[in-house]
Amino acid sequence: MQFTALAAAVAFAVLPSALAANWDVAVGPNNQFAYSPTTITPAVGDTVTFTFMSRNHSATTTDFNNPCPPPPGGLGPGAFDTGFHSATTGDQPVVVVTIEDTDPHFVSCMQAAGAHCRLGMTLAINPTADQTYEQFLANALAD
Repeated sequence: MQFTALAAAVAFAVLPSALAANWDVAVGPNNQFAYSPTTITPAVGDTVTFTFMSRNHSATTTDFNNPCPPPPGGLGPGAFDTGFHSATTGDQPVVVVTIEDTDPHFVSCMQAAGAHCRLGMTLAINPTADQTYEQFLANALAD
């Protein structure tokens, strides 16, 4: 009987991670100042795998209205900052981030004091009808 209870406890402990999804995001694909895709909708516990494909970039949470440059360390609860990673040597560094909530989070690149952000290097995580990716991109391009 104890074995059954223990097995059930282990199964329930592992279940959330087994149900979590992974979202792949390419950083700088085809030598572009971009993330691909530009919008993702992960759930709590899902992971986002950032694969750095070219140049030297970051993926840093930032402010919806004033995205460029994002603050070092990210902004607000659930914030993250991958730090700079260079894919110029042929390596493709990978950073995995676990999503802590379903609030909207907006991401841009810190490189060159926000110059990559101002070129449109932006990503929306769980955007809303009031805070869309399109408006976030427009804010970055105008920043």
